[in-house]
This record gives sequence, structure tokens and C-alpha cells, in this order.
Amino acid sequence: MLTLNKRNTKTWAALLLSGVLLFSMNSTGYAAVQSEPLTKPAWTSPSLMQTQVNTEKDVLVKEINAVPAKNLVYVHSSQPVTKTSSATTLAWQLDTLQALDATTGKVKWNYIFHEKSGPYTTYSNSIYTSYGTAYVYMEYSDGTKKVYSFNTSGKTNWVRTVNAPSDLYLLNDETLLVASSSVRTAISLYDKKGKLITEKTINGAVLQAGSDRIVVDASKRIKVGSYWQPAANPKVEIYDRSLTRLSFYQFPSNANTQGDGGGESLAILNDGSVIMRANFENTGNKLMGFGTDGKLAWGRSIPGNAFVQTAGDGYTLFTGSKLELYNMKGKVTERTFKDQQPVLMQVKRTQDGQYQLDFAKTGYIVDPKTLEDVHVYTTSASVPSIISPSTYVNDVLYTIQNDTLSKHVLKSMSTK
Repeated sequence: MLTLNKRNTKTWAALLLSGVLLFSMNSTGYAAVQSEPLTKPAWTSPSLMQTQVNTEKDVLVKEINAVPAKNLVYVHSSQPVTKTSSATTLAWQLDTLQALDATTGKVKWNYIFHEKSGPYTTYSNSIYTSYGTAYVYMEYSDGTKKVYSFNTSGKTNWVRTVNAPSDLYLLNDETLLVASSSVRTAISLYDKKGKLITEKTINGAVLQAGSDRIVVDASKRIKVGSYWQPAANPKVEIYDRSLTRLSFYQFPSNANTQGDGGGESLAILNDGSVIMRANFENTGNKLMGFGTDGKLAWGRSIPGNAFVQTAGDGYTLFTGSKLELYNMKGKVTERTFKDQQPVLMQVKRTQDGQYQLDFAKTGYIVDPKTLEDVHVYTTSASVPSIISPSTYVNDVLYTIQNDTLSKHVLKSMSTK
């Protein structure tokens, strides 16, 4: 069924591809790009670890986001807090948002989401605009829930208290969408100054939003014990940014919309088209394509272990050793790799809208329209494989190793 637990989405998206195999790359038809070693970093930051209160020495980096226009790199991290009381069963955390100078790696400012003797965080997420505004959602151990807007100087533009668990999304012009779900979902749109543009309460829960489209799980619910479970025949609705419903689609009762494999189970392309993965009993996995009008345009069978990733107006399927590129009209091209895969093999979308594949000892940045190489980089014992959180933008790769952030500058196409 359609899952309402958005907090499990990233975990599900990181499911293993079947097996750890050795593959080889077939470069036929692609312009050769010379491989370059991922050398020692231009800089490595100070430790990101916080020493306030009784935190454990275990830094979980939730998000890295570079803002080249502001010469900044954001790191959102959390650390477990050792409980001093057994009165709560919550997993306490100490969340921080740090902004580093992209030239030097020095910390410019650090915001800690905890006041002395105040509540700790229990859940958080964050998103970032291209001009440097950081939006952070926090749930606290006292039950309060807040949305923060930060400017590049580390000052809060505004703070909003919300009444229900919420998710944050950015629409085309970087308008902030806050979806707060309980029995129903309150959708609120804010401009960059925090002014409410519009709001609406709908039946169902927001599954994804972007490119001025909002996809909602509108499935009926059946109460099982003290919980409400989605009924058979999952249903999705697609809204535009005015919160007007464009269309709905009722899946058959044999469809499981969580699917198999890994990657994105639901994604909105740049032009507003939507692709959604479903597993149909007895027939297997399909991708369902919904056009810019919100209506179902096609269904395409895919392997159950395919890893799905989108970028721009297209999407890729990575199955075994093969990477295939599609757009809404059909298949564009494909290529094959032969590199040792790590246990968690993924295809990522970079901040500047390209595809990134990090194998055990070799990494690739590839063009989202052709799958041709933009960068090929190799790692060594001194620079391990990129299996921890990282982000790539404009020929720069930022990686986390232990509790520090490192900057690696790759050669641009014009200097190769």
C-alpha cells in the first residue's frame, strides 16, 4: 500500500541491489574522460562534534548542502544524548546546523537546537534554497514542533510552531511547502519572508512535492486495533501549486505502491511529470508515468531489483551492471560498468542535477541527458571510497570522513 511514513522513505531508498558483484565498463559510444585521482582534500574542517551536555561521541550527518553563490557549505548533524532519566522512551538527540566557509573550511556559525535545561530534539529534517536560506524542521522531546528559516549569517528569518508532524518541500520558485499530517493534512505555502501565501486542509497525506506539483496519498483507511491502515486499491491525487486537484488515479487491489528494489519510489520531474513505482502481484514491478496534466500516460515494466533515480526531465534504472536512461517518451540510451560495487550501491542526483555513481574504488559524475562522463575519479587507501554522506556541485565534491568535512576539487572540463 501507499506508505504514510515519510520517515522510512530514505531508509527504503537505500535498499541493497542484489549482490556485490564485479562488473566491467563498456565505453563504446562514449567520449573518453581521463580518470583523475581523488587526491588529498583542499581542506578538512575541524571536528563537527558538539561537546555540550551529555552527548555521545557519535555524529550522524543528516544533510550536506553547498551554496556556491554564498561560498558556504551547510552541515546538518545530530548526536545521541545519554539519558539521565528513565521517564521517557524517546530517542533524544542534539541537533546542530553549521555553516562552513567553502574556501577555508572554517566554521562561520553554528546553531544548536537546544537551550540549557530545555527539550532535546527527537526528529529533524532540512532543505536549502539556491540562494542560501536553510529551512529546518524539528520535533522536541516536550512534544513541540517547529519550522525554522535561517539566513546565511546564521540568524533566524522566522520560526513557526506547527501542531502535527510535518515535512518540508520546495516548489519551483523555492516557495516553501509545509505539510502537517494528523487525521488530515494541512498544506501551507510560505514565501521567503515567511509570509503565508495559501493554505488548505485535504484528506490524505503528502507523499512528494516539487516542480509545482503535489502528490497525495488519498487511500481509504481501515482501523485495525488502535491504528489506521490503508485499504486495498491505493489511490493517489495530484495537485498544482494553487492546491487545486488536477487528477486522481486508483490503483488495482493487487498493487503495492512501495515496490521493490531501491531508489526513488515516487518522483516529480522538472516539467511537472510524475513517475511512481508499484509492484503488481503476479506481474511484477512497473513504473507509472503521469503527464504534466496529472493523468496517467503509461506503465512500464521494470526489473524488481532496479534502482530508480531521477534528474531533470528524465530518470535512470540501474540493474546489475547496466545504467539505462529514459524520459517520458521512452528509452534514450544505456551504458554498462565494470567496477566493484560497495554493499550499498546507489545512483544519486547531484546538487547541480547530474548523476553520481560511487563504486568501491571509482566514482563517476555523468551527464543526465546522455550518460556521458563528466568526471571519473579514483580513490585510494588514504582517500576511502565515498560511502558516507557527500554532495557534489560545480566540480567540487564534499565528503564526510568520521566527524569532519572535506573538500575535493575535480578538474573542470575546460581544464582537462
